[in-house]
Amino acid sequence: MKNIDKEVEDFLKRFQINANVGSAEEIVEQFADVFMSADPSGARAVPSSKLLMAIPLRKKLFEGVGGGATALVSVEQTMLDNRYVLLKTEWQMKLDRGSGPGDGLTLRSTFVLYRSDDGLKIVFYLNHEDLMSLLRERGSLPPDKT
Repeated sequence: MKNIDKEVEDFLKRFQINANVGSAEEIVEQFADVFMSADPSGARAVPSSKLLMAIPLRKKLFEGVGGGATALVSVEQTMLDNRYVLLKTEWQMKLDRGSGPGDGLTLRSTFVLYRSDDGLKIVFYLNHEDLMSLLRERGSLPPDKT
């Protein structure tokens, strides 16, 4: 990770570990109490209590489609001011079912982190792709019936 703050690098390493093997509580700890979540369908304010309930369902979904480890493959950091950091990231998720064994899925996301007294917290989280659509396209999920 070139040209990345040590604090940001540590945050991303912990985020990757938590995404792969962390508990829901460890994941939620990296988010603000209320954060903005956005994707191709729009944006919404999400309380961390809702995120805490959604994480086990997301993990179950990933297990069901043969989801394996997720790895950070690239990151660009932009300091917005002394408190806020913009991160453009790309992640590779291993998938063992669908179009072929060991296939991967590339996911891009943008974060805005807030530097608080408790460390960095995600206040804005943008998923650039619709994960469910990507999984359907590759045959990991049945087609949407809507």
